[in-house]
Amino acid sequence: MTLAGFDVSLAELPQFKSNLEMPMRKGGIEVTGELRNGFAKISKITFDIKEAIHGRELIFITTTAFGHDPFTRACAPHLQDGQALIYISYFGALRMAKLLSQLGVSTDKVTVAETASFIYACDRVGKRGRFFMERYQDDAKVVIKREKDGLPLAAFPATKTPEIVRKVNELFPSVVAATNVFETSINNPNPISHTAGVILNAGWIEHTGGKFSFHLDGQTPAVEKVAKAMDEEKMAIAAALGLRKVTTEEWSQSMYAKYRNKTSGRIYQDKYYKGVYDAPPNLKHRYLTEDVVYGLVPMASMADAASVRTPAFNSIITLASIVNEVDYWSEGMTREKLGLAGMSVDRMVEFANEGPVGSES
Repeated sequence: MTLAGFDVSLAELPQFKSNLEMPMRKGGIEVTGELRNGFAKISKITFDIKEAIHGRELIFITTTAFGHDPFTRACAPHLQDGQALIYISYFGALRMAKLLSQLGVSTDKVTVAETASFIYACDRVGKRGRFFMERYQDDAKVVIKREKDGLPLAAFPATKTPEIVRKVNELFPSVVAATNVFETSINNPNPISHTAGVILNAGWIEHTGGKFSFHLDGQTPAVEKVAKAMDEEKMAIAAALGLRKVTTEEWSQSMYAKYRNKTSGRIYQDKYYKGVYDAPPNLKHRYLTEDVVYGLVPMASMADAASVRTPAFNSIITLASIVNEVDYWSEGMTREKLGLAGMSVDRMVEFANEGPVGSES
């Protein structure tokens, strides 16, 4: 956004200051990849959240799902009317709207929204000059491999979606309006592809410490069969909530349209993952801890309300609980934790579309 001419602040919570020490020292970030290239000299890099968000129209919380809560708590006392907080999927808008209400921040005056995924396929550049996920301290360099075309975005409630999409389109013209925040969270591809890949490659991960290509070598026919079964369950949940049924492959082909192989129809990944060790180094990686807690469990909980069977989801959640010795069924974001307790399917849809009424507020 800086390279495109927008005025941007970049902030981190003080307890994770090492993430920004190098960009702060250099005054910005070196960007490479298929979009803009160059050094982005950022106008403000800070650990002071109040300073970072003051006067900002859009506040992108670009963390993992674990970061939604602490960042929202840090922002809450300093939010101004008309500002918008935009999260990355994982039922972030519902969870954080509930939290803001508990903190005394009116979501009538502050908008919460979420995208189905991050706007880019991107990561840090390691010291060895190549793309390694979470493996090496960066040198204020990132690689943006590609931008996702047609990335869905929704606000909570959905009545606010057109206005927030209009504002975000000034930065990212390819972002499109989703039906509601159920669509942006249920259609996040990570909880399916990540969890199936980790559980079925558990032995390989533990034996090698993740020294293989997760997105190429780890995606065998058996893994793809499990992921497909999970995808079918996901579509059944979407249909129960009145959303159109779209496979993960169809979403990928839509968002990565210009990177699709014209012969096979598949998204090509060899250019970015061949010879790169990007598998999780252990089973407590976010590919399980995040994607099960904030992805699979809430979907399975909603499926239960809709009487949709999810044997593949349930198996992965249970196996993840066993290998990590954590009860993810209890730790995960259930309907109750999303603020949907006691709601029928029709009421959940109405809630996502129109917001709370009466005692729910």
